[in-house]
Amino acid sequence: MNLKPFFILGIIVSLIMLLSRCEYGAEHQEVETKYKNAHLTAVSAQKLLKLKNYEEALKYYEMAQREMEHPNVGADKGEDLYINYGFVMNDIGVIHMGWALYGKALNTQRDQVDMAAIDQTELKTARQALETAIDFYQRWFEHNPKEYERFSQAIAESLANYGVALKYSGEMDQAQEAFRRSLLYNPGNGNAERSLKMIGVDPQPFIEAGKAEQKKHKEFSL
Repeated sequence: MNLKPFFILGIIVSLIMLLSRCEYGAEHQEVETKYKNAHLTAVSAQKLLKLKNYEEALKYYEMAQREMEHPNVGADKGEDLYINYGFVMNDIGVIHMGWALYGKALNTQRDQVDMAAIDQTELKTARQALETAIDFYQRWFEHNPKEYERFSQAIAESLANYGVALKYSGEMDQAQEAFRRSLLYNPGNGNAERSLKMIGVDPQPFIEAGKAEQKKHKEFSL
């Protein structure tokens, strides 16, 4: 099976698309003073990632993570509108997953993932980061129930990425469930849709369920 398109579309492109929708930059967001340092560090990480300087980007993402988790900042608590902690953890997860599947050179010229060469340590790190992102978004939404659109788009992306990590961990049932949940929150998530097709599952019922869920929340917000 040719998995090159799956990797490129499901990992790198989806991440860049997410970053383009959810900019960290100060020009796009007003942030409280306590978040300023963490925010600017995330700005630097994002810029490095767009330049494909993955190792340096990861250093800055991890710095942003530590700053956000500082007790005086508490951006990981999800208690206000500052959602970037989830984005940072998602991005950390995606970088590690890319390394797990293709090595640190991210050699996407290969036609397929060498299953025997997958770095299980990197894959485990990716899963943990993505699980943290998903958990954060759920807690964040509990404190910000009027922000369903932001929540659903963000958690759907992390769930789709998490499904990829589960797939390459050999946990196909759990991967399918992650893709299903991704489409429930965002029926337009192409990563999850393509991933289900690749494992022989029709995504359409999940897409329809997601559309119904979106409609329900739109009606609720009126």
